[in-house]
Amino acid sequence: MEAADFDAGFDSSSSRGRARRALASIAASLVAITAVGVVFLHPILPSFGGSAITSRADYRVAAVDFIDRSTGWVVALVESGDYAVMHTSDGGLSWMRQLSLPSGGHAHYLKFFDRSVGLFGLVGTRPLLHLTSDGGRTWLPLPAQNVPGTVLSWSFVDSDHGWMLVNTGRSTSAARLYRTVDGGHLWTDLGSPVDAPDQTFQIHFSYLTTGWLTSSGAGAYAYKTNDFGATWSRVALPGPPGGWPRAGEFFVAVHPTSGRGAVASVVYFPPLRGRTGVGATVRSFPPLTVRAFDGGRLRTFTYSTLIDQVAGGPYAQDQAPNQTRLRTVDNGTTWAPIEPPSTSGAIGYFDASNWWWIGAGLRSTSRDGGVTWSGPSGVGVTGPTPGSLQVLDRDHAWFAGSVGAKPVLVSTNDGALHWRTVTMPPIEELPTP
Repeated sequence: MEAADFDAGFDSSSSRGRARRALASIAASLVAITAVGVVFLHPILPSFGGSAITSRADYRVAAVDFIDRSTGWVVALVESGDYAVMHTSDGGLSWMRQLSLPSGGHAHYLKFFDRSVGLFGLVGTRPLLHLTSDGGRTWLPLPAQNVPGTVLSWSFVDSDHGWMLVNTGRSTSAARLYRTVDGGHLWTDLGSPVDAPDQTFQIHFSYLTTGWLTSSGAGAYAYKTNDFGATWSRVALPGPPGGWPRAGEFFVAVHPTSGRGAVASVVYFPPLRGRTGVGATVRSFPPLTVRAFDGGRLRTFTYSTLIDQVAGGPYAQDQAPNQTRLRTVDNGTTWAPIEPPSTSGAIGYFDASNWWWIGAGLRSTSRDGGVTWSGPSGVGVTGPTPGSLQVLDRDHAWFAGSVGAKPVLVSTNDGALHWRTVTMPPIEELPTP
């Protein structure tokens, strides 16, 4: 990926709202993760159109989902683009490979609701979920046969109620939103949540009624619904000193934290001015991909914008220009600018106000949703993979990382004071159900 210099004529220069050139929100991220009829298939049979993973020792952990201190699942992504869903029930001491399929390099959605029920899906492919009701021992494929297009995003608030954003054309302004109330068996078309020329890229629901979009448009506003996704309204976001620019394009990524909390990342691109190299237009996310003229040559620059940020090391990401990040703890009624304690690291939270930051060997905490932070203290841990920090409660958390070329999981049982590192085993050596 290439970095870009934009003479944007815009700088959110307050101490908390300055557009940082060291910011990176994927992952994951986020992570901070997704045959006709009712048929249960053995999880490693090539019945989904690809061969099972064999002799794969090199991989990275692409998603982490624990429901308690002992029980969790991870998605392992190997260099070939294949993936495996791996499960532990004893805090990482032993693992079982439950689902192995080719992904073609697409992003994943993984969500478990208890020790039995979970969902797995891919982003960027035709709509297809995999449902398990026995903790991942068997999986039921759930294709949405009457939904045309490819999935941009999945979001479920429980095992029954979920949404998927689908790109039905060549542009994400043609995206349509679908809702299910029976765990993905049937989907209802809710139409397009935004009007052209605005575009939408991701969907995140925090409650049955309340959801947020990641979108781009002509202003610094977020899209929110309070009626299960049926209708959407714009929520104006506070600007830096002097206000937001009047012309250009704004990319706004909103992701719920916990309860009534959410974080918004706003990236501004000035209007294109011929072939001067100034300005850009948003094309896709994630990662954030824009088009800009530079020296008469049309080029593509790619950025990642997440709640996490990595400026260097093995997970280094390009930096988004003119970025401001905000948080709300009251469902979007009020917003405050935030700044993490470092340009590298991962952020997690166990409620809307209490956040953790973990960097390479350091930790910091916030009690006001990321507005202010404690001074970093040493904890002696490896740097986390962006989007992988999952804080379960005040005492327990997990994140993924690597020691050399080996993937590891790191956990705490005492509020991040002490951490335990588990080296992940080779995939081909794992038992299967």
